Amino acid sequence: MDGRKAREDEIDVDRHVLEDIARAALARADLAAVDGEEGAATWEFRSRRPWMYVTPDGVTRQAQGWKLHVSATPLSAPVVLARVVEVLARRRCPFKFAATLAELSNLVSREQDRGAVGKFVTVYPPDDRAATVIAEELHEATMGLPGPRILSDRVYKPGSLVHYRYGVFSAPLVLDNDGSYASRLTAPDGTLVTDKRNPWYSPPPWASCPFESGGAPVRSAAPEAVLLADRFVVRQAVRHSAKGGVFLAEDRDTGGNVIVKQARPHMGARMSGRDERDNLRHEWRMLGLFGPLGITAGRVALFDKDDSLFLVQERVEGTVLTAWAGERRRETVLRLVRRLVDLVATVHEQGYIVRDLTPNNVIVTEDGDVRLIDLETAAVPGTPVGRARTRGYAPPEQERAPAHGPCPGVEVDLYALGATVFYLVTACQPMLAPDEGEQARSWDSRVRTLVEVAVSGDPLATELAPMILGLMAEDPARRWDLARVRAFLSDLGPRSPAVAGGRHRLGTPEQDRLLHDGLAYTWRSMSAEPPDGGTGPEARLWPVGAGYGVSADPWGVQYGAAGVLHLMASVVGPHAASLPQELRVPLTTGLRDGVGWMIDRLAGEHRPSPGLYFGRAGMAWALYEAGRALDDHDVRSAGLGLALELPVSWPNPDICHGLAGTGMALLHLWSATGDTRLRDRASGCADELLKVGQRTPDTVLWPIPRDFDSALAGVVHYGFAHGVAGIGAYLLAAGVALGREDCLETAALAGRTLMDAADHQGAAALWAEGPRGGAKLTHWCNGSSGIGTFLVRLHAATGDWRALEVARAAAVAVHGHRLRSGTAACHGLAGDGQFLLDMADLTGEPVYREQAGELASMVWARATMRDGLLVVPDENGLEVTFGWNTGLAGVLAFLWRLRHGGPRPWMADAAIGTASAPEAFAAAAGRAS
Repeated sequence: MDGRKAREDEIDVDRHVLEDIARAALARADLAAVDGEEGAATWEFRSRRPWMYVTPDGVTRQAQGWKLHVSATPLSAPVVLARVVEVLARRRCPFKFAATLAELSNLVSREQDRGAVGKFVTVYPPDDRAATVIAEELHEATMGLPGPRILSDRVYKPGSLVHYRYGVFSAPLVLDNDGSYASRLTAPDGTLVTDKRNPWYSPPPWASCPFESGGAPVRSAAPEAVLLADRFVVRQAVRHSAKGGVFLAEDRDTGGNVIVKQARPHMGARMSGRDERDNLRHEWRMLGLFGPLGITAGRVALFDKDDSLFLVQERVEGTVLTAWAGERRRETVLRLVRRLVDLVATVHEQGYIVRDLTPNNVIVTEDGDVRLIDLETAAVPGTPVGRARTRGYAPPEQERAPAHGPCPGVEVDLYALGATVFYLVTACQPMLAPDEGEQARSWDSRVRTLVEVAVSGDPLATELAPMILGLMAEDPARRWDLARVRAFLSDLGPRSPAVAGGRHRLGTPEQDRLLHDGLAYTWRSMSAEPPDGGTGPEARLWPVGAGYGVSADPWGVQYGAAGVLHLMASVVGPHAASLPQELRVPLTTGLRDGVGWMIDRLAGEHRPSPGLYFGRAGMAWALYEAGRALDDHDVRSAGLGLALELPVSWPNPDICHGLAGTGMALLHLWSATGDTRLRDRASGCADELLKVGQRTPDTVLWPIPRDFDSALAGVVHYGFAHGVAGIGAYLLAAGVALGREDCLETAALAGRTLMDAADHQGAAALWAEGPRGGAKLTHWCNGSSGIGTFLVRLHAATGDWRALEVARAAAVAVHGHRLRSGTAACHGLAGDGQFLLDMADLTGEPVYREQAGELASMVWARATMRDGLLVVPDENGLEVTFGWNTGLAGVLAFLWRLRHGGPRPWMADAAIGTASAPEAFAAAAGRAS
């Protein structure tokens, strides 16, 4: 039985417990109503994971209002639900509850979003007066039962399980300006505002609170300093989570700095009655055992405050091992590895195992020593424990383990040690999506492929590869023990390692396997008809994974059908490279069906976003290209009609959601059709972008307006998705194609802005998110890959040699980061590989195509078996989804271009000739000037 099946069976055991309790409570209420001659109510149960919705016949929910939430733990949930339902049955009040105990466990887990923590039952009162009455009855019915604090709400009374907030009840989800479905509140003046689930109580200012506690002021800012236990002055939050905060504090007794960890009551609650406070107490005991041995930080204090438990420990000055990943100095790496082996051995000698050893749980001190941190999972083999693991660092048997069971043996630490050393020497996450089906490969073969690809060309990593593979063996009995590891390391000695071979590049057969299997899996996974046959976030042609994609437009490029249909059009079109007939026929049929459904759905729902990746511009582009591939006039016309409705003025200037993306699509479609209306509208987009750019003599920036109704309001970015690079790329293309010197001049200024902002780290160039700083990434959306995509085109169009040199430095960063990257186009290998192919095409330098092949090797190493096919997992690394920028479509587009050549998708290069001929850029730029 594989791990996924084991977990599903585990959940199935209690799948109907809560529903049965709710039905029984309603049945009792019906009997009481009959006895009282009031007439029994009929209740409808409707399941929509993770919720069970329960509605009395003839009662509808109001659109918005004061809703009630009742919290519970998995242990108290049956009693809480029974008592809550009895109250709501008398009041004939609609409600929903977490459908299973497993779903409730998720709601109280440490990984849960803080805005959703603890909401076991949601109650929809008919009006404000009823809300206050029902809240009091629910409070009395559940008083004394355990449940966590709901952070997004205000507690009804001190110690109550009942909470309240103002929010949407039944107003339909609508697409917002960002191309996502959102719950929208209607203000008294009729304007729509997003119903934000903040992890703090934040009602809209116009919502009059009917509850007595609503008269108390709402805290709008955190205090500057908090004193805990009359000793520890909290100075800074290190992080916040559902479990509680981690803080940097000053110890007034010693004057030193300490780390304070919080565990909120009932968070992480289990059927055993234990919660995160018990885990923190266990960590306190582990600090007491291992601190004096030099394994971890020393402990300072443990105390309760307001039902939360706080642990204070010594602050160890240093850097987590993650930051050392890819370290090239042999002596340093071997010293760290040997010290790590010693730490694990000491833990084992005390009769414990670490159970969750990862680079994030190891810190390198300022004097070069190594310590373990977060030892809350350490346990004695054989004792009962809850499952704890970090994906990639847990062996298969630990992944398959039940939620509760005996603690595994030292073998899990051996596997984690090998995975941690692998990451240390390669910076490559050892996470692999499990194969599924009868053709699943052995785990050893998959790990071997990943290790061989990652260590290729690296002498030190190659030298340590036998030890890594020995520790990460699938069979626990075959894993190297620590004595063998120490002997291996001792044999390495001080000598220099042998020279490693060349870097791994994906061969033609492997490329074709990934392409053909991926395309086959795409059409096999296509829905015969979008679910519910209508509109909304569930009307999808292809499944989407958990997270943000669930709420994204199902027909957009980023997560939805437009990107996949564009891919299908590019591979079955009359000028595409040959495909096996068994692929071409179903892909063509699927393309025809898909665009037909897309046209029908687009006509039935308002979409405000005009952007390329989240909005209508990308949909228009995809429809037109599908029409060309199918030689279908009606489909082409549908795409053009949608394009001609795009606005030429919009508050968001970016590529993904806004005006630059609109202009890019219009420019491309004008070059394909010659329709001057499209040209004129593309020129109008350029006019607006020139007008709103914020200039100085040396810079130009495009902030997203602070007052715009968008999650991106106020953002000022350098990157391609939301900032200077993407907007500059559009203005460059418009300037060349439309002969507009003003656009070329602003594009050149955008280039100087980015070149001046580059952070040169050796031969590599990286960028912060924007002028205000932020993370320095290497990907398309917000980093070196996307900025290089613009700069290499700026060089090709204008001859700016500095732009080429910085683009080359961006390529160094992208190539050097390949082992750290996920697979996706937005922020991973597919998008980075497209940039390297741009460099190869626009500079004529074949080294960049070779480097793109190295990125494809990492894609190959990450691939997983589904339905007998080898396919590439999405941005999360565990699921196979299909969106262009986040899933399989973008990966296949990169592999297709690597294998067969062609222009970069979603760029307007065709408007100025061809992306593979630099002279076309230069000639067009000459005409413009």
